Amino acid sequence: MTLFIAICAVFIAGAIGLIAWPLLRRTISREDAHRAGVSAAIVAAAFPVAAFLIYFTLSNWDWRAPVEPPPAAAPDLQRVIAELQKRLASQPADVEGWKLLGRSATVLGDYPLARRAFGEAYTRTQGSDADAVVGYAEVMILMDEREIDGEAAQLFERALEMAPDNARALWYGGIVAYRRGDMTLAQQRWIELQDHDLPADLRQVLAERLAEIERAEGKPAATADAAPPTSAIDLTVAIDPALAARVPANATLFVIARRGSGGPPLAVQRRPVGPWPVSLRLSDADAMLPGITLAGAGPVTLVARISLSGQPIASSGDLFGEVGYDFASARPASLTINRTVP
Repeated sequence: MTLFIAICAVFIAGAIGLIAWPLLRRTISREDAHRAGVSAAIVAAAFPVAAFLIYFTLSNWDWRAPVEPPPAAAPDLQRVIAELQKRLASQPADVEGWKLLGRSATVLGDYPLARRAFGEAYTRTQGSDADAVVGYAEVMILMDEREIDGEAAQLFERALEMAPDNARALWYGGIVAYRRGDMTLAQQRWIELQDHDLPADLRQVLAERLAEIERAEGKPAATADAAPPTSAIDLTVAIDPALAARVPANATLFVIARRGSGGPPLAVQRRPVGPWPVSLRLSDADAMLPGITLAGAGPVTLVARISLSGQPIASSGDLFGEVGYDFASARPASLTINRTVP
């Protein structure tokens, strides 16, 4: 604020000079000089007063509000990761360091680095460290969700054999059991998981899945109404004409639905980029976890992202757009891709 006032004072002084200088310079008699001097003095005195009166009258700035200190800077995760990599280059046997690097890279969204880090920890412990096994398998899924039915599923089972109380292994192990139809085992693992300190979103998803399993177990398997209701969103995706020229022919379009409050994707659809606009239907068939109903998630956020690399992980330069959607409206949705991932 002090700097702002100082800058204002400089500009006011300049304005006074522009007005007063012609008055003083163009005098030809003593009487004229006297009148010009009086006029210049009036301008010099009145101009700043008028400027401040106008500003204080029209400005909505609260000058009486206390000045709050700037928020503390968040830790520079990039710097932490760089330091970890430098240290691990000279101390490659540090398994805890590799796991820390893997967790940090996961938070940052650098999944290839996270996979390399957890892979080092996994290899150096010969698969005997449950945290390394779970971290390695989790990043595999983050890079390609199809791994939940492949190698990652086997790794979660191995982790649960070593550490039956590992929270992340219980969560993913429940998903693995659910996907192969073993509802009893999925229920057992998720009930055990409820004893852990969990984020609110995950606890809500757990409650929904357990309630669904209980409902399914209380009905004959062959009844038609045993299947959960289907919900779908008809969506039209357009692109800002200013960005259309930046889309290569081999780019991939990802359409994602998330809870309005945030959290992991509820449903994902992947398709090649074609002529614009693109019309599609995002439904329960696209759910990341079987049994999820989009309508049961409440308001959702729809995201359309053009991946220039074809990978599901957002990276710098990707183009995207998003819009909120509430099933109560029962209307088709539309969004425009008009932003760039920094």
